Amino acid sequence: MLTGLLAAPAAIAALDLANPQWSWVEVPASNFVGGRSGWLLSLAAIGAGLASAAMIGPIGARSGGRRAVRWLLGVWATGMIIAGMVPADPPERWDDRSAADTVHGIAALTAFLVLPIAATLLTRAWWRDPPWRRWRALLAVTAAATVAGYAAFLVALVDVMGGPELGIGPYATLVGLLERTMLWSYVGWLACAAVAASRIAPATRAG
Repeated sequence: MLTGLLAAPAAIAALDLANPQWSWVEVPASNFVGGRSGWLLSLAAIGAGLASAAMIGPIGARSGGRRAVRWLLGVWATGMIIAGMVPADPPERWDDRSAADTVHGIAALTAFLVLPIAATLLTRAWWRDPPWRRWRALLAVTAAATVAGYAAFLVALVDVMGGPELGIGPYATLVGLLERTMLWSYVGWLACAAVAASRIAPATRAG
């Protein structure tokens, strides 16, 4: 599971290096799929989705019967798999989006939305349970990072959709950088949750 999660940001970083013609600060990772080694993007998204799907059982067994958490993690995993299977358009086609790009965008944005919700709900559920006390600070910090990461990405995305204005220096927008930062925060929480869950006995109470 951890290998699949950590391979995702590593694959995106490799894809960024392979395509210096596009700015990873300004361009979302999804749009690099049309460049050199674009298959790495598909591998990253599908790998993260499959790794997350494999976590649903172990984490769900320790969530005290909270079905909402399992459903949210399932939506996240499914969205990432679909986003990996259906490619986005290259940057040059942003003004004339294809049907595939639309499907990719809906799947990815849905996944991006639900993961911070799942992280927050599950971290709150674990906060007062004695077996989780040694993990709660780390889980809380990484869960907060997912919320902050998503909020920053959303601001940048709305900025791009309405016309780039919130850039810094030579960069017209920071949507690419903030998307990658958000994804790192997601991987961070998922990795912490997976490691913690592997060391805690399954929960027995429902809720």
